[in-house]
Amino acid sequence: MTKAEKTKARIVETAIELFNERGTKAVTTNHIAAAMGISSGNLYYHFRNKEEIIRAIFAQMHEVGLREYQEINDGPGPGTAASMEETFLMIQRFNWRYRFFKRELAALVQSDPELKEMFVVSHRLNLAVVRGALDLSMAQGFLRQMPPEQRDLLAEQIWMMALFWLNYLEVGGEEVDEAALRRGSEILRNMLLPYLATPPSPA
Repeated sequence: MTKAEKTKARIVETAIELFNERGTKAVTTNHIAAAMGISSGNLYYHFRNKEEIIRAIFAQMHEVGLREYQEINDGPGPGTAASMEETFLMIQRFNWRYRFFKRELAALVQSDPELKEMFVVSHRLNLAVVRGALDLSMAQGFLRQMPPEQRDLLAEQIWMMALFWLNYLEVGGEEVDEAALRRGSEILRNMLLPYLATPPSPA
């Protein structure tokens, strides 16, 4: 990695930290440069404005999310109960790392057409990944067979739950901790219960 690439990566990481702490509206490019100990001119050499930094963060989010999902599938294997639960927990930890974006998602994508286009592409790809995981689960006999329309609705239900669980916790005044993440995983399990090919035996 070149010196310029390292500086650019540091700008992105510093911005994530400040945005998480204060929100994007309260943080300027000058704040980011000051936190790094560089001049504003140096920062502008890499990013013309704050919007470009936010887009770079989102590009990182997309890449990191897909890579971590692939790492899970390389372990328990796609479409299994273990991979679904591990993926949900991964998404929640991922969401916490980029929590400013989740908190401000609607405002950020509506105020920047280029970012909105990036988000829509990523959103559709992630939704397709969920649908693919459900197809694998049905093929492996973990989930019962269901028509495509029902599969699509379930995929949206799962993706909405994964995408906004942290928002739900924060808006409700709950602490985001391991117990809360496990509860989200239990809700996901409960969501899938009616679709299991072999329902668990009563306790």
